[in-house]
Amino acid sequence: MAKKGAVFAGSSLVLTYALWDPKYLSCESIKGIKQFSSSPGEQGSASTISLLSDSQVTQRLRQMEESYFVRRGRGILRYDSAQLPSNAPIEDTRVEQVITFPSTQPGADEDLYFFGVFDGHSGPYTSANLARTLVPYVAHQLGQVYNSVSESGPSSSSAVDAAITSAFLNLDRDLVQGSLGNLFKDPSKKNLASALPAISGSCALLTMFDSSNSCLKCAVTGDSRALLGIQDPDGQWSVKALSVDQTGDNPEEVERIRSEHPGEPGAVRNGRVLGSLQPSRAFGDYRYKVKELFGKTVQDLPDHLKVYFRREPRNFNSPPYVTAEPVITTTHVDSNSKFMVLASDGLFELLNNEEVMNLVVEWMNKERGSDINIKSVVAAPKAMSTFESTPSKCFIEDNNAATHLIRNALSSGGQRDYVSTLVSIPSPMSRKYRDDLTVTVVFFGDEADPSQVSGELSLNHNATAPPKPKL
Repeated sequence: MAKKGAVFAGSSLVLTYALWDPKYLSCESIKGIKQFSSSPGEQGSASTISLLSDSQVTQRLRQMEESYFVRRGRGILRYDSAQLPSNAPIEDTRVEQVITFPSTQPGADEDLYFFGVFDGHSGPYTSANLARTLVPYVAHQLGQVYNSVSESGPSSSSAVDAAITSAFLNLDRDLVQGSLGNLFKDPSKKNLASALPAISGSCALLTMFDSSNSCLKCAVTGDSRALLGIQDPDGQWSVKALSVDQTGDNPEEVERIRSEHPGEPGAVRNGRVLGSLQPSRAFGDYRYKVKELFGKTVQDLPDHLKVYFRREPRNFNSPPYVTAEPVITTTHVDSNSKFMVLASDGLFELLNNEEVMNLVVEWMNKERGSDINIKSVVAAPKAMSTFESTPSKCFIEDNNAATHLIRNALSSGGQRDYVSTLVSIPSPMSRKYRDDLTVTVVFFGDEADPSQVSGELSLNHNATAPPKPKL
């Protein structure tokens, strides 16, 4: 592929800590959020947490938000992203990148738009690596496909799928077997640092929109999810799932793993791989994939390095039990396709697909006619009365659509106290109530005003967190 350079890329992740109010929330138990009640206490005690003010809650919800206008006239108008940590540091990452490549027609370039969400576990190392390397791996494989058909016409959908799959598997091979192999050969601190993405793990959700044919590919490894919001010519809304969660609760995944490990009833136990890992596909997670490399195991490492490795799970008899191979879907984006939502499973633990769609539509209707370019995306909101699962109350007070989803996901149907409480609970206690949250909303459409097509991306300051002051 004649890669002409990335136009934009995902931002670095910065965790900040909010200031606490002299008001506290007493926790009688950790079984549910309803067990919290307002009462005085001593700051810093094990049984109380301080409650943020409404303005501090909003500041924290918006501290990792970004929004861009995509003024390239190639089917995407804008994207909004936001994150809310629960772990410290956050174990989720995200990426947005567009790669320009020559079209089969002389003088006409096309864009490949990549949007990714990477939900890490057991540390941030794997997800951070994916944010840096997965799109380049995919671009490398796609380059071979596009170069091979540059004179014969567009590449086939199956060839593109094969290229994406190869990129996922090649990257995971390098993360796990490559880095661990180097560490076993030379147990140095440098090689240990390179092996950290093999020790932790991450799900991966990567979508690719091809502006040349309006084809949307969605590749998922794990349980992050992508949705497409669709509005028909009559104004009726529907939601299409672009991915299926891959976990130990998915019957097809259970059948796949058990067929690969006959005679091992413990391969999937209690909805988890080997009774331990919930995602059935993931990057990293060496302890579900390799027992030894080059005749050496973790037990052959020096003691000061072995402490970084967890013991292998029970019934670890015939690895690998977990794969990074993605499941890929293909969808044509037409004039009815209005937006796409990508999110880590932390969002879908709180909202179902229809609720996510409805919340985005509510937000779009509020933004209609404003100066932030949503009016060219959405038709008249006459379908609103047909919604079956619109929250009884939703908050529409964020200029960033992804922040809007996170705020309402935490509200339990429009309860501001829930938002305040769930945002106020500090790490690591917050992990008992919510996961890291990462959301990206992409808006499809054509520029209503051709003069706005500048070929560049422009920061939407109204929906982007201000830069952190330099010390």
